[in-house]
Amino acid sequence: MRTVTEGLCLTVIAALAIWGALQVPAASPGDTWAGIVPMGAALALLVIGLWIAVGGLRRQTAGGEATATPSGGALHVVVLFVVALLYQQSLRWFGYILPTAIAAPVVLSMFGVRSPTGLALSVVLCPLAFYLIFFVALGVFPPYGEVFDLMQAIRG
Repeated sequence: MRTVTEGLCLTVIAALAIWGALQVPAASPGDTWAGIVPMGAALALLVIGLWIAVGGLRRQTAGGEATATPSGGALHVVVLFVVALLYQQSLRWFGYILPTAIAAPVVLSMFGVRSPTGLALSVVLCPLAFYLIFFVALGVFPPYGEVFDLMQAIRG
């Protein structure tokens, strides 16, 4: 039963994420829509959530016992969703660099990275890698912060 609950929890969160991605304004002609990555991630979470829930139901109806993870997977999904919401809002207030530098080691530690060196490097390497991928290679317009933006402060 726990697997079904975790799958349904992830499905509900994914539906909320899809709604959130739909709130991203349309791109100007010739530009890339800023909501394309959140929408893709939300759709992937929706598929995964449904897959987990249906798999749990199949195990229950087949007479097998649905295996539950001792780590409290549903709680981890909810915590990750809260971190994602805080990250999204902090992008609006503080631009791209600062929130990404803070969120990267937090999320990596949630996924099991325990190396202090790795977590410290993620503060610099994750914002740099994502900047190069999204803003340089893909040409996506970077979000600038309303309160403070480290990217604007660096550029001068």
